[in-house]
Amino acid sequence: MAIKRFLLLVTITVVVIACSPKTLIVRQMTGLVDTGITAFENDDDLDLMEKAIPANIKLLEAMLASSPDDRQLLTLLSRLYGNYAFGFVETRLEAILYIAQPSDSEKRTGELLKDQVNRYYEKGGDYALMALEKRVPGATDAFKKVNTIAPYLDKLDSKDAAPLFWYGFNLGAWVNRNLDSIRAVSRAHVARKIMERAIELDPGYNHGGAHLFLMAYFGSRSPMMGGSQDKALYHYQQLKQIAGDEYLLSDLFYARFCLQQQQDRQAFVDVMQRIADHQAGGSDVSLYNAIAGRRAAIYMSAVDSLFE
Repeated sequence: MAIKRFLLLVTITVVVIACSPKTLIVRQMTGLVDTGITAFENDDDLDLMEKAIPANIKLLEAMLASSPDDRQLLTLLSRLYGNYAFGFVETRLEAILYIAQPSDSEKRTGELLKDQVNRYYEKGGDYALMALEKRVPGATDAFKKVNTIAPYLDKLDSKDAAPLFWYGFNLGAWVNRNLDSIRAVSRAHVARKIMERAIELDPGYNHGGAHLFLMAYFGSRSPMMGGSQDKALYHYQQLKQIAGDEYLLSDLFYARFCLQQQQDRQAFVDVMQRIADHQAGGSDVSLYNAIAGRRAAIYMSAVDSLFE
């Protein structure tokens, strides 16, 4: 026992000496922010969260300058950039895109918002890629070619589930915002493969978010373009099992991408109306439900343009 205690003391001493005080502080702060994200998800005050998240992003980026190899910090930055872009910037962009006759001023605002959302998704993806590279080098080159994706993904394990998911999230969201770009469309396959591997590593991560992505991926495409309503329904059902009925993003995405692709207008309206009427708050996904409610109202106002 004395030897074990001595070895433990030596190990702790070596770790402490190896870490500068600044690095220790960064690690402690990173852990606090990581835990605090749960509090963000419980809050349905969208105006407050829209102001709070950028402040946390800048704090983490300042901390990253002192600890550039911190994978947890890199993953958190990817997560916050992705969530902020999706929940707030992209929601404002969607509101403008579905205006029937936008003014010149609204068109210019839409262009600025698209540039902004693309920039945030790209930054989020870069941070996640850096986190992957820290533990399993080769991600940057592997994700450039179709035939090198699978061999790299096979090297990953559960420790890589979070950065892998957030890379796929940011990449997939960027692809969906740029479907008029051949380069973006060519990257859709990469995002799909990444999310399929993310499910293998941790199917319940981020409320089953990889299933949410794949449901939209398969549900929004025609069969000729690799779409499949059967596969979309499968991922929707898996998502329901993981996140439950309280997680309204699953219904929002199913209606927006699957029911719209099926041209089932009445079912679409019923789902969107239920989401828009939902009283947010009181759950651990209140923030996501509030975002879903705001998006549902936008899509309800654009129902005539979504259905022939």
